Amino acid sequence: MTSLSIEKSLVVVGANGSGKTRFGSKIEQSNNPSKRISAQRYLQLNETVQKQDFETAFNQLNSGYKNQSPIQPQNDYQQVLVSLFAQESRRNEEVVMTIQQKGSVSKESLAKSIKEQVVEVWNFVFPYRTLKLEKDRIRAVSESGEFSGAEMSDGEKVGLYLISQTLLAEKDCLLIIDEPELHLHKALMVRLWNKLEEYRKDCAFVYITHDLDFAVSKPSSKLIWIKSFQNSTWNWNELEANGIIPENLYLEVLGSRKSILFVEGEKGSLDAQIYQAYYDNFTVIPRGSCEKVIESVKGLRENAGLHDKQVFGLIDRDFRSEEQIQSLQADSVFSISLNEIENLFLLPEVVQLVCDHLSKSDKKEEIFSQIRGHYETNKEQINFAASKFSIQRMLNERFGSVKNQEQYNSFKETIVTEMDKLLSSGTLPEKDAEIIEILKIYPHKGLVRQVQTVIELSKNGFTNLVLSFLSSDKRQNLIEILKSHFPEIK
Repeated sequence: MTSLSIEKSLVVVGANGSGKTRFGSKIEQSNNPSKRISAQRYLQLNETVQKQDFETAFNQLNSGYKNQSPIQPQNDYQQVLVSLFAQESRRNEEVVMTIQQKGSVSKESLAKSIKEQVVEVWNFVFPYRTLKLEKDRIRAVSESGEFSGAEMSDGEKVGLYLISQTLLAEKDCLLIIDEPELHLHKALMVRLWNKLEEYRKDCAFVYITHDLDFAVSKPSSKLIWIKSFQNSTWNWNELEANGIIPENLYLEVLGSRKSILFVEGEKGSLDAQIYQAYYDNFTVIPRGSCEKVIESVKGLRENAGLHDKQVFGLIDRDFRSEEQIQSLQADSVFSISLNEIENLFLLPEVVQLVCDHLSKSDKKEEIFSQIRGHYETNKEQINFAASKFSIQRMLNERFGSVKNQEQYNSFKETIVTEMDKLLSSGTLPEKDAEIIEILKIYPHKGLVRQVQTVIELSKNGFTNLVLSFLSSDKRQNLIEILKSHFPEIK
């Protein structure tokens, strides 16, 4: 392993099977004192904690890690709890000895036991519960009453385990935590580790994770991407923040074993659901607007040295001309043939599929008639929207090329005339045009909801039905329809 400096905290990310866990094990072997908390850990918790003297408890706890395989589950929960109580007993013995020698001990000089610190951190992270570690018992209190620690949720149990392991670590220890997010809600996860770093300022933390949200929640940490592990050698890079591509996007790209396809929309949106089903040989990453898609493709292609993935983009056609579409495609950004993704639900073949499924084939022409009617009613507005799109593009290109006052004066003299020409130059399909020609230029997201009443569907009934086809015996029928309107990306 190439030399790796660890100052305060380090986050290690990578795809499953890339060697992250073995990387953490190697760090453990190369540093002393160090402590690795495995991702594989048993959470069996007994309510009663047996008593043990301090030396025996800590020797048994620490000896359990020696020569242990990095993938072997840790079964030390009870010994961790035994050590908590044993440490407090040792603290109490020392207090009694001090009183015997000096006659008293001040409250200020009385160090908190690790067990008391564990309770403080746990109650901070889980404010809706109160942890009680008293009389050799593990208990918790909620609004409904007190109950055994064995009845706590997995998240609460793992929280107690991680807090205890961290606070029991030796002074100036290097802590390696494999999958710090396991069983924990995202909101609690960041809260927990930030608080533990605050309590253990003497320690350095190494987090091994594939949770992207956790990785980018620690902006002060050094970030390592494990590319691969072969012949006992790791291929890894240290990642730097990028002005165009945010860290969480980098991590999603790097964690994939497929080529990347950036698309419009958000996670879980209509766009993302359809593209993920159709382009199943890509890792589909929603980026919001078409501008963000174009920016992301450009950013990652310009920084190819930081990753090893092929990167593409897919956007709506909007009002782009063939020339504009070809220009974007040269930069690996492709367009669907329709003005917007929602229009695919109204493709003649899709409408036919839906009507046949509902045994309402006679309603197909009525749906098409409504589409044409809405289109004719909004034709003037569509024409203006198309012209405005062209004007915005022209302004961006023309004004961006202005380099001096002379060019600016020329720009001012001609721009209004050219804008007027664009406003009056729109040519749209006639009302009786083919439905597909209308869908190529019609930007009406609510059109599906308006025409679905013809077949007595409401709310999102039409789109939900079509989406359900993607996981039914009609999947291949729908995929074949989409092939004519989705580009082949390669």
